[in-house]
Amino acid sequence: MEDNSVFQDIDRVISRIEEIRRRFGYKKKLYYPSFESIYNRAMDKNNQNKKELDKNRASGKSDNKQVNKPEVKNNSNYSSTEEIIKKASEKYKIPDELIKAVIKQESNFNEKAVSNKGAMGLMQLMPDTAKLLNVGNPFDIEENIFGGTKYLRDLIDLYNGNLNKALAAYNAGPSRVNNGIPEIPETKNFISSVIEYYKKFSKTEE
Repeated sequence: MEDNSVFQDIDRVISRIEEIRRRFGYKKKLYYPSFESIYNRAMDKNNQNKKELDKNRASGKSDNKQVNKPEVKNNSNYSSTEEIIKKASEKYKIPDELIKAVIKQESNFNEKAVSNKGAMGLMQLMPDTAKLLNVGNPFDIEENIFGGTKYLRDLIDLYNGNLNKALAAYNAGPSRVNNGIPEIPETKNFISSVIEYYKKFSKTEE
C-alpha cells in the first residue's frame, strides 16, 4: 500500500479510543499492534486463502466446507447465553436487545459460525479484533459476547453515541467511517438489519 494516510487515520482513531478510556477511568492502556502489520498479514492470509479456494474449485471441492471444527465452550459462571448477554449489557451499558440484534444479524445465534472472511462465533469477531479485545477463544460463548459488546461500546463512545456510525465501523472497520458511513452495500444492509432486529427485540421484551 503506497499511501500511509489510512494507517495514520487508524492511529488517530486508536488515540481517540485511549482518550475515551482515560476519561472513563480506565487506567490500564491497551496494547494495539501496528495496523500496517495487521493489514499486511491479512493480505497475505487472503492471498493464501484465495489460492486454496482456487485449488479446491479446480478439484471440484466445495467452498463452503468448515475447516477445523470450532471448539465451542461455555466456561461461564452464568447458566445461559441469555444471562451472559444481560451481564454484558450491564457491564458495558448497552441494551441487551441491541446485543441480541447484532448477534442475530452476525451469526443468527450460531456460536459455531465462521464467515468466509474468518470472523468467528456469535458476534463474528475477526482474529485480530479478538486479540485486541483479549478474547482467547472466540468460540467461548462468554468471551465472544463480552468481547463483542466491549468493542461495540468502544465504537459507540468513539462516534459520540452515533449508533449508525458505530455499527458501520463494527461491520467495515473504523478506518472506513472517518468521513461518514461508507457506500458499501453490505455495511448499509448490516446497519438497517441490526436496527430492525433491535426494534423487534425491544417490542418483544416490553
